[in-house]
This record gives sequence, C-alpha cells and structure tokens, in this order.
Amino acid sequence: MTSGAKYQQQEGIEGERPLKVCTEAGRKCVRNIHQYPILSPEWLAVVDSLKQLTRLVQLEGRMPGNAKVPECLGRNTESEGTLWDQEAHENAIRILVEEAKVNLCLRMMNDYKQWCYSPSVKADTINEAQRSYNYSDAQIQQKTTQFEEALGLLLWRALVHVETLQLMDIPLLIEHCGLVLNQCVREPESSKDLTSQETVILYYYSSLMKHAEALNNHELLAKAREHRLVHLVVEHVLMNGSGYPADLQFAVAEGLAALADNEDFRSNW
Repeated sequence: MTSGAKYQQQEGIEGERPLKVCTEAGRKCVRNIHQYPILSPEWLAVVDSLKQLTRLVQLEGRMPGNAKVPECLGRNTESEGTLWDQEAHENAIRILVEEAKVNLCLRMMNDYKQWCYSPSVKADTINEAQRSYNYSDAQIQQKTTQFEEALGLLLWRALVHVETLQLMDIPLLIEHCGLVLNQCVREPESSKDLTSQETVILYYYSSLMKHAEALNNHELLAKAREHRLVHLVVEHVLMNGSGYPADLQFAVAEGLAALADNEDFRSNW
C-alpha cells in the first residue's frame, strides 16, 4: 500500500517524466545483466548496461526527495523507510532487487576478482580476446576498469538496504570480502584505488555488520570469524585509513561499532 501510494503521488509531481524515463531505462539495463565469459562480446555489452545503470543511480541521487512520502498511510515514521517507501529516489537499485539480479551481480564480481587474482588465467583470456576480437590493451583495460567500478557501485548502493541483504547469498558475500581483503594483505598497493573492490569492499562489510542482527546473526558471525574478517578489516584500515574519504571512514566506524554492540559478538567472541 505504501509503495503504491508513493508512485501515485509521484505521478502528480512535476518531475514525473524524468523519473518515468529513468525507471524504464533502468529496467531495460537490469534485464540485460547476465553472466558471460569475461571479455566476450556479450560481457562487453553487459559492461555498457552497468555503466548506464550507474549513471542513472547518480542522476537519481541528485533529484530532490519526495516530501510527500512521510504522509503515506502505514509508513514507519521512525525509520528512513525501505527501498519502496523512502523519500530518496533509488529506482535503479529497487529494480535491481525486484528483478532478483543482486545475487547475480555478486557472483559476477566474485568470479571477476578470482580471474584478476589468477595471473595465468587472466593472461590467457586477454590473449584469446585479442586474437578473436582484435581488442587492444587499452580497450581491455578500459572495459575491465569500467566493469569493476560500475558493478562495485551498484552492489554498494544495494547492500545499504537490509531488505537487499535479506535476499542475498550472505556466505558468498562474506567469502568475497575475505577473498579481496586477503589480496590486500598480499598486495598492499592494490588498496590505493578508491573505486576498486579493494576499497569498496569496506562498504559491504559495514552494511553486513550494521544489519547482522536482522539477518541470520549467529551464522553470519561464525562465517565472518571463519574468514577472519574483523582482523582483516582492522588491518586494512590501520594501513590505509588515513587516505580514505570521510564517508568511508564513517562507514567503517559505523560497521565496527555495530559489531561491538552485537549481542552474539559480545557474548561469544
């Protein structure tokens, strides 16, 4: 009811057409997201869709919030709302969740980072792509960078919401965090790029810890302990934290504070 009321109210406000166009474009892009072999023509087409989605996310972020949302009947006024009844416009992220693509995005990112961390496999894939499709080194570098940046941003913005995490493959998310953070230990220089997974992963960790008690808390913490996430995150922050932007520093602090306040963490660790 509340989400329906929001959309009915949106139809009467001046920004209806831009929002409708964004929503239609976002749904088309989301439905183009499928898993393909890295550097195949189909994979490159997915990169273009991911780039367009991130542009929509950034465009929506600049739109003024819908001030009528708090008046929706039945809305919980004690919270900022969910993806479906908040003042902020996040239609692109909402569609990503509704189309059940967030877990797919996580698997795609995890496969991509495993590929990045396997030099021989990566070199073979690049050589094959250059032979088969005549790609240049610059084209390959550009597309792989765009893939990681765009998909990383979409995952970050989606995982902020507890309702997204409730639909996620949490063990895979924790394993992905562990994979990336362990690579940061082996290659500290990889943590310097603020748009790479080696930095953005900290936003994922923060969201996990903030919402752990609304998820399967005991299993989540046990899996995090198995992968030494707390140790790895603290080490990562101590080595690189002074170079983080303020919002990332705050996110990390929020995540660690939520963990310290987590009842299972306090009693069992």
